[in-house]
Amino acid sequence: MIPATQVQTRSSAKSVRQLQTAVGRVCRRAMPIAFVLVAWLTLRSVRNQSAASLQNEAFVTGYSLAAICVLLMLLGVRKRMVAVALGSLSIWQKTHHYLGVFCVGAYSLHAGFFTTGWFESALAVNFWAIALSGIVGWYVNHTSPRLLRAAGSQVLRQDIQERSKHIASQAYELALVAAGNNNSAALADHYRDGLSRFFTTRRSWIYRLSPTGSKRRRLMSDLENVDRYLGEEGRTQRRKMSSLVQAKDDLDFQRAIQNRMRLWASAHTWVLGSFLVLAIVHIVVAHRFTSAW
Repeated sequence: MIPATQVQTRSSAKSVRQLQTAVGRVCRRAMPIAFVLVAWLTLRSVRNQSAASLQNEAFVTGYSLAAICVLLMLLGVRKRMVAVALGSLSIWQKTHHYLGVFCVGAYSLHAGFFTTGWFESALAVNFWAIALSGIVGWYVNHTSPRLLRAAGSQVLRQDIQERSKHIASQAYELALVAAGNNNSAALADHYRDGLSRFFTTRRSWIYRLSPTGSKRRRLMSDLENVDRYLGEEGRTQRRKMSSLVQAKDDLDFQRAIQNRMRLWASAHTWVLGSFLVLAIVHIVVAHRFTSAW
Protein backbone atom coordinates (compact mmCIF):
# COMPACT_ATOMS: atom_id res chain seq x y z
CA MET A 1 0.00 0.00 0.00
CA ILE A 2 1.38 3.41 -0.98
CA PRO A 3 1.82 5.80 1.97
CA ALA A 4 -0.45 8.85 2.04
CA THR A 5 2.53 11.23 2.14
CA GLN A 6 3.92 9.70 -1.06
CA VAL A 7 0.54 10.08 -2.77
CA GLN A 8 0.39 13.74 -1.71
CA THR A 9 3.93 14.31 -3.00
CA ARG A 10 3.07 12.85 -6.41
CA SER A 11 -0.13 14.88 -6.55
CA SER A 12 1.77 18.06 -5.68
CA ALA A 13 4.41 17.35 -8.32
CA LYS A 14 1.70 16.79 -10.93
CA SER A 15 0.00 20.04 -9.96
CA VAL A 16 3.29 21.93 -10.26
CA ARG A 17 3.89 20.47 -13.73
CA GLN A 18 0.39 21.41 -14.83
CA LEU A 19 0.88 24.94 -13.48
CA GLN A 20 4.22 25.26 -15.27
CA THR A 21 2.65 24.06 -18.51
CA ALA A 22 -0.21 26.56 -18.19
CA VAL A 23 2.17 29.43 -17.39
CA GLY A 24 4.39 28.48 -20.32
CA ARG A 25 1.39 28.42 -22.65
CA VAL A 26 0.25 31.85 -21.46
CA CYS A 27 3.76 33.28 -21.86
CA ARG A 28 4.11 31.89 -25.39
CA ARG A 29 0.89 33.63 -26.36
CA ALA A 30 1.45 36.82 -24.39
CA MET A 31 5.00 37.54 -25.60
CA PRO A 32 4.11 38.08 -29.30
CA ILE A 33 1.15 40.24 -28.28
CA ALA A 34 3.42 42.29 -26.02
CA PHE A 35 5.94 42.63 -28.85
CA VAL A 36 3.22 43.90 -31.21
CA LEU A 37 2.04 46.39 -28.59
CA VAL A 38 5.59 47.66 -27.95
CA ALA A 39 6.20 47.98 -31.71
CA TRP A 40 2.97 49.95 -32.13
CA LEU A 41 3.80 52.27 -29.22
CA THR A 42 7.30 52.79 -30.66
CA LEU A 43 5.88 53.68 -34.08
CA ARG A 44 3.38 56.02 -32.45
CA SER A 45 6.16 57.72 -30.48
CA VAL A 46 8.32 58.16 -33.60
CA ARG A 47 5.34 59.60 -35.46
CA ASN A 48 4.66 62.10 -32.67
CA GLN A 49 8.33 63.12 -32.52
CA SER A 50 8.34 63.64 -36.27
CA ALA A 51 5.27 65.85 -36.01
CA ALA A 52 6.81 67.81 -33.12
CA SER A 53 9.91 68.55 -35.23
CA LEU A 54 7.68 69.91 -38.03
CA GLN A 55 8.38 66.97 -40.33
CA ASN A 56 5.74 65.07 -42.29
CA GLU A 57 4.79 62.27 -39.92
CA ALA A 58 2.75 60.56 -42.63
CA PHE A 59 5.97 59.40 -44.30
CA VAL A 60 7.09 57.63 -41.12
CA THR A 61 3.89 55.60 -40.74
CA GLY A 62 3.43 55.22 -44.51
CA TYR A 63 6.83 53.70 -45.17
CA SER A 64 6.46 51.52 -42.07
CA LEU A 65 3.14 50.29 -43.41
CA ALA A 66 4.64 49.53 -46.82
CA ALA A 67 7.55 47.64 -45.23
CA ILE A 68 5.13 45.55 -43.15
CA CYS A 69 3.13 44.65 -46.27
CA VAL A 70 6.29 43.48 -48.01
CA LEU A 71 7.13 41.32 -44.98
CA LEU A 72 3.63 39.88 -45.00
CA MET A 73 4.05 38.80 -48.62
CA LEU A 74 7.15 36.81 -47.69
CA LEU A 75 4.92 34.03 -46.32
CA GLY A 76 3.72 33.29 -49.85
CA VAL A 77 7.33 33.17 -51.03
CA ARG A 78 8.22 30.82 -48.17
CA LYS A 79 5.41 28.40 -49.11
CA ARG A 80 6.82 28.07 -52.62
CA MET A 81 10.39 27.43 -51.43
CA VAL A 82 9.79 23.95 -50.07
CA ALA A 83 13.28 22.62 -50.81
CA VAL A 84 15.06 25.44 -48.94
CA ALA A 85 15.49 25.21 -45.16
CA LEU A 86 13.99 28.51 -43.99
CA GLY A 87 12.48 27.43 -40.70
CA SER A 88 9.17 25.88 -39.74
CA LEU A 89 6.18 26.95 -41.82
CA SER A 90 4.02 27.13 -38.68
CA ILE A 91 6.40 29.74 -37.21
CA TRP A 92 6.18 31.73 -40.44
CA GLN A 93 2.39 31.59 -40.28
CA LYS A 94 2.25 32.71 -36.65
CA THR A 95 4.65 35.57 -37.44
CA HIS A 96 2.44 36.48 -40.39
CA HIS A 97 -0.62 36.63 -38.13
CA TYR A 98 1.01 38.92 -35.56
CA LEU A 99 2.49 41.10 -38.31
CA GLY A 100 -1.03 41.40 -39.70
CA VAL A 101 -2.27 42.70 -36.35
CA PHE A 102 0.62 45.18 -36.26
CA CYS A 103 -0.22 46.19 -39.84
CA VAL A 104 -3.76 47.15 -38.78
CA GLY A 105 -2.30 49.24 -35.94
CA ALA A 106 0.19 50.93 -38.29
CA TYR A 107 -2.62 51.71 -40.74
CA SER A 108 -4.70 53.29 -37.99
CA LEU A 109 -1.76 55.57 -37.17
CA HIS A 110 -1.24 56.46 -40.82
CA ALA A 111 -4.76 56.96 -42.16
CA GLY A 112 -7.13 56.56 -39.23
CA PHE A 113 -10.38 54.66 -39.58
CA PHE A 114 -12.16 57.23 -41.78
CA THR A 115 -10.77 58.65 -45.02
CA THR A 116 -11.86 61.19 -47.64
CA GLY A 117 -11.18 61.31 -51.36
CA TRP A 118 -11.87 58.61 -53.92
CA PHE A 119 -8.30 57.30 -54.15
CA GLU A 120 -7.77 57.21 -50.40
CA SER A 121 -11.16 55.53 -50.02
CA ALA A 122 -10.14 52.89 -52.57
CA LEU A 123 -6.97 52.28 -50.59
CA ALA A 124 -8.97 52.01 -47.37
CA VAL A 125 -11.47 49.54 -48.86
CA ASN A 126 -8.59 47.49 -50.24
CA PHE A 127 -6.81 47.44 -46.90
CA TRP A 128 -9.85 46.39 -44.89
CA ALA A 129 -10.54 43.71 -47.51
CA ILE A 130 -7.03 42.41 -46.77
CA ALA A 131 -7.73 42.41 -43.04
CA LEU A 132 -11.09 40.66 -43.45
CA SER A 133 -9.73 38.02 -45.84
CA GLY A 134 -6.83 37.47 -43.44
CA ILE A 135 -9.19 36.85 -40.52
CA VAL A 136 -11.33 34.48 -42.59
CA GLY A 137 -8.18 32.75 -43.86
CA TRP A 138 -6.93 32.29 -40.30
CA TYR A 139 -10.26 30.72 -39.31
CA VAL A 140 -10.26 28.43 -42.37
CA ASN A 141 -6.67 27.29 -41.75
CA HIS A 142 -7.36 26.83 -38.04
CA THR A 143 -10.45 24.65 -38.49
CA SER A 144 -9.66 22.78 -41.73
CA PRO A 145 -7.23 20.16 -40.30
CA ARG A 146 -9.83 19.03 -37.75
CA LEU A 147 -12.52 18.87 -40.45
CA LEU A 148 -10.26 16.86 -42.75
CA ARG A 149 -9.50 14.37 -39.99
CA ALA A 150 -13.23 13.94 -39.40
CA ALA A 151 -13.67 12.95 -43.07
CA GLY A 152 -11.44 9.90 -42.77
CA SER A 153 -7.97 9.34 -44.16
CA GLN A 154 -6.79 12.41 -46.03
CA VAL A 155 -6.50 12.17 -49.81
CA LEU A 156 -4.19 14.34 -51.89
CA ARG A 157 -6.06 16.99 -53.82
CA GLN A 158 -4.76 15.76 -57.19
CA ASP A 159 -5.99 12.21 -56.44
CA ILE A 160 -9.57 13.10 -55.47
CA GLN A 161 -10.90 13.31 -59.04
CA GLU A 162 -9.60 9.85 -59.96
CA ARG A 163 -10.99 8.29 -56.79
CA SER A 164 -14.37 9.91 -57.38
CA LYS A 165 -14.49 8.42 -60.88
CA HIS A 166 -13.64 5.01 -59.46
CA ILE A 167 -16.44 5.23 -56.89
CA ALA A 168 -18.91 6.38 -59.57
CA SER A 169 -17.91 3.39 -61.70
CA GLN A 170 -18.47 1.01 -58.77
CA ALA A 171 -21.92 2.53 -58.10
CA TYR A 172 -22.89 2.16 -61.77
CA GLU A 173 -21.80 -1.49 -61.87
CA LEU A 174 -23.70 -2.17 -58.65
CA ALA A 175 -26.84 -0.59 -60.15
CA LEU A 176 -26.48 -2.78 -63.27
CA VAL A 177 -26.29 -5.90 -61.11
CA ALA A 178 -29.33 -4.75 -59.13
CA ALA A 179 -31.30 -4.10 -62.33
CA GLY A 180 -30.89 -7.75 -63.39
CA ASN A 181 -32.47 -9.09 -60.21
CA ASN A 182 -36.15 -8.76 -59.33
CA ASN A 183 -35.31 -8.64 -55.62
CA SER A 184 -33.15 -5.51 -56.09
CA ALA A 185 -34.70 -3.71 -59.08
CA ALA A 186 -35.94 -0.92 -56.83
CA LEU A 187 -32.33 -0.07 -55.97
CA ALA A 188 -31.52 0.29 -59.67
CA ASP A 189 -34.53 2.57 -60.12
CA HIS A 190 -33.45 4.66 -57.16
CA TYR A 191 -29.95 4.97 -58.60
CA ARG A 192 -31.33 6.08 -61.96
CA ASP A 193 -33.71 8.67 -60.45
CA GLY A 194 -31.21 10.49 -58.22
CA LEU A 195 -28.02 8.79 -57.17
CA SER A 196 -26.46 8.72 -60.66
CA ARG A 197 -26.35 12.52 -60.68
CA PHE A 198 -24.78 12.58 -57.21
CA PHE A 199 -21.99 10.24 -58.29
CA THR A 200 -21.22 11.88 -61.65
CA THR A 201 -21.53 15.66 -61.06
CA ARG A 202 -19.68 18.25 -58.99
CA ARG A 203 -21.27 19.70 -55.90
CA SER A 204 -22.78 23.21 -55.92
CA TRP A 205 -20.63 26.29 -55.34
CA ILE A 206 -22.50 26.87 -52.07
CA TYR A 207 -21.39 23.45 -50.83
CA ARG A 208 -17.82 24.11 -51.99
CA LEU A 209 -17.70 27.29 -49.91
CA SER A 210 -19.48 25.85 -46.87
CA PRO A 211 -19.68 22.04 -47.02
CA THR A 212 -22.32 20.34 -44.87
CA GLY A 213 -23.58 16.80 -44.40
CA SER A 214 -27.27 17.55 -45.08
CA LYS A 215 -27.36 15.98 -48.57
CA ARG A 216 -25.46 12.94 -47.36
CA ARG A 217 -27.94 12.36 -44.54
CA ARG A 218 -30.86 12.74 -46.95
CA LEU A 219 -29.39 10.32 -49.48
CA MET A 220 -28.61 7.75 -46.78
CA SER A 221 -32.13 8.05 -45.37
CA ASP A 222 -33.69 7.65 -48.83
CA LEU A 223 -31.58 4.56 -49.46
CA GLU A 224 -32.66 2.99 -46.18
CA ASN A 225 -36.31 3.60 -47.14
CA VAL A 226 -35.75 1.50 -50.27
CA ASP A 227 -35.13 -1.57 -48.05
CA ARG A 228 -38.87 -2.28 -47.86
CA TYR A 229 -38.88 -3.07 -51.59
CA LEU A 230 -35.76 -5.26 -51.53
CA GLY A 231 -35.02 -8.86 -50.79
CA GLU A 232 -32.14 -10.03 -48.65
CA GLU A 233 -29.67 -9.87 -51.54
CA GLY A 234 -31.00 -6.44 -52.49
CA ARG A 235 -30.47 -5.13 -48.97
CA THR A 236 -26.87 -6.30 -49.10
CA GLN A 237 -26.43 -4.37 -52.35
CA ARG A 238 -28.14 -1.37 -50.79
CA ARG A 239 -25.64 -1.36 -47.92
CA LYS A 240 -22.82 -1.41 -50.47
CA MET A 241 -24.43 1.54 -52.28
CA SER A 242 -24.71 3.41 -48.97
CA SER A 243 -20.99 2.83 -48.37
CA LEU A 244 -20.23 4.28 -51.82
CA VAL A 245 -22.41 7.32 -51.08
CA GLN A 246 -20.50 7.86 -47.85
CA ALA A 247 -17.12 7.47 -49.62
CA LYS A 248 -18.12 9.90 -52.39
CA ASP A 249 -19.37 12.45 -49.87
CA ASP A 250 -16.13 12.18 -47.88
CA LEU A 251 -14.14 12.91 -51.04
CA ASP A 252 -16.40 15.86 -51.91
CA PHE A 253 -15.95 17.18 -48.39
CA GLN A 254 -12.17 16.90 -48.55
CA ARG A 255 -12.10 18.54 -51.98
CA ALA A 256 -14.25 21.42 -50.71
CA ILE A 257 -12.11 22.00 -47.62
CA GLN A 258 -8.82 21.85 -49.52
CA ASN A 259 -10.12 24.13 -52.31
CA ARG A 260 -11.49 26.55 -49.74
CA MET A 261 -8.06 26.83 -48.13
CA ARG A 262 -6.47 27.53 -51.51
CA LEU A 263 -9.22 30.00 -52.45
CA TRP A 264 -8.82 32.17 -49.37
CA ALA A 265 -5.03 32.06 -49.56
CA SER A 266 -5.12 33.15 -53.22
CA ALA A 267 -7.71 35.86 -52.58
CA HIS A 268 -5.72 37.22 -49.64
CA THR A 269 -2.50 37.29 -51.69
CA TRP A 270 -4.10 39.01 -54.67
CA VAL A 271 -5.77 41.68 -52.54
CA LEU A 272 -2.47 42.33 -50.75
CA GLY A 273 -0.68 42.62 -54.09
CA SER A 274 -3.23 45.10 -55.42
CA PHE A 275 -2.89 47.13 -52.23
CA LEU A 276 0.88 47.34 -52.73
CA VAL A 277 0.36 48.63 -56.28
CA LEU A 278 -2.07 51.29 -55.08
CA ALA A 279 0.28 52.10 -52.20
CA ILE A 280 3.19 52.70 -54.61
CA VAL A 281 1.02 55.11 -56.62
CA HIS A 282 -0.01 56.76 -53.37
CA ILE A 283 3.64 57.20 -52.33
CA VAL A 284 4.56 58.77 -55.69
CA VAL A 285 1.63 61.18 -55.54
CA ALA A 286 2.33 62.05 -51.90
CA HIS A 287 5.97 62.87 -52.66
CA ARG A 288 5.01 64.89 -55.73
CA PHE A 289 2.49 67.13 -53.96
CA THR A 290 4.57 67.61 -50.81
CA SER A 291 7.80 68.39 -52.70
CA ALA A 292 9.60 65.74 -50.67
CA TRP A 293 11.84 64.84 -53.58
